[in-house]
Amino acid sequence: MQYKVVYRPYDLTSLIGNAKGKGGTYEATCETGDWNIALDKYAKDGWKVKNSGTIDTGRDVIFWALLEREVSEPSVRMRSDSSTER
Repeated sequence: MQYKVVYRPYDLTSLIGNAKGKGGTYEATCETGDWNIALDKYAKDGWKVKNSGTIDTGRDVIFWALLEREVSEPSVRMRSDSSTER
């Protein structure tokens, strides 16, 4: 198995401001919609979301996801794992 963590920060003040404005829920959803687009791109490469969530830093909200992909060939696993290259 291969694992990858991906994350994307969003400005909390902007998200809250958009959500409170006229039609804000839609605007905030569109602003964070690129997160879903990024996950969809990984899914096309065989990655599955094993776990995900958000972290509130007080200034930003960080969306994160732990992705998992099965590797069938050991030689492919060794080539793609940069930690094994010296």
